[in-house]
Amino acid sequence: MKAVWRWLALTPQHLVGVRVLQAAIGAALVFRGFTELPFAAYFWGPHGLGAGRPVTAPVLGWLVTEALETEIGATLLPLCVALAGAALVLGFRTRLACAAALFLMVVMEQRLPEIADGGDNVARLLLVYLLFALPAGATAPAGSLRVWAHNLGVVTVVAQLVILYLTSGFLKAFGERWHNGTALYYISQVEWFSLPGLRALFQDPYLVTFAAYTTVAYQVMFPVAMVSRLKKLWILTGICFHAGIAVFMGLVTFSTVMIGLELFLFTDREFAELIAPLKRILGGRRRTGSVRLRAPLREGVQLAVDVRQDLTQRLNELEKLQL
Repeated sequence: MKAVWRWLALTPQHLVGVRVLQAAIGAALVFRGFTELPFAAYFWGPHGLGAGRPVTAPVLGWLVTEALETEIGATLLPLCVALAGAALVLGFRTRLACAAALFLMVVMEQRLPEIADGGDNVARLLLVYLLFALPAGATAPAGSLRVWAHNLGVVTVVAQLVILYLTSGFLKAFGERWHNGTALYYISQVEWFSLPGLRALFQDPYLVTFAAYTTVAYQVMFPVAMVSRLKKLWILTGICFHAGIAVFMGLVTFSTVMIGLELFLFTDREFAELIAPLKRILGGRRRTGSVRLRAPLREGVQLAVDVRQDLTQRLNELEKLQL
């Protein structure tokens, strides 16, 4: 219990992970804002798909509803989403950016829930938890309420990911198509969520069955892997898995948020260990480059000195001849 108390109270945890997660959510929001901007009026405008649907929010609900009944208001919505996302990516006023992004995502969900996906649901939950995190670059004294709030936010983010994977894994395990290994075949044959090459690839029964069972095993065993030596391998596998979903299924925002969540699980020390080899490589190259630059520089300086001495000697000889 003392160790848990110290972990919660003394220093803010997962500072790098928080920034990575904020940047991932921000990148997803920027992508969504700019890709949906050309269709803003069609989605949220006065004559769009979401026309007439009120935004239920304290104080601002009626104001936002009225604003979305204009073309300008509908256009500003995805632009504001992209701006909030950019602030999260850049680490600018991250707590305010989280609050703004959360509000705007709720507005988009209430106005037109049909275009939301699982990534939006996860992102909204994470934005709530990140409101408790320390702003980017901020510090807090040990044992302060701000440290407590930050670390509790970290715990809730981790718990959310564990619950997400466990729920998804067990639902898959008891689902008929996942149980018999054909689920990914049916998913890959949906035109909207797959590439032609993927549809052909996933017609192989052995590949489809292996991929289905591997996915279920990964999700069900996730909590155990996080407290074992397999942690880094499991996280890397998850990153590759979600990168594949982004490329082959086109679920870019969902995959970006999930990759940020996977990276969040690395502690600050583990991030430092992962980055250290890269720093050594870059540092070595920098030193090698500087040595290579210094050698020609020394040769050039020596040549200039020799030329100057030669000129001085010749001038002295000329002066003697004149005398």
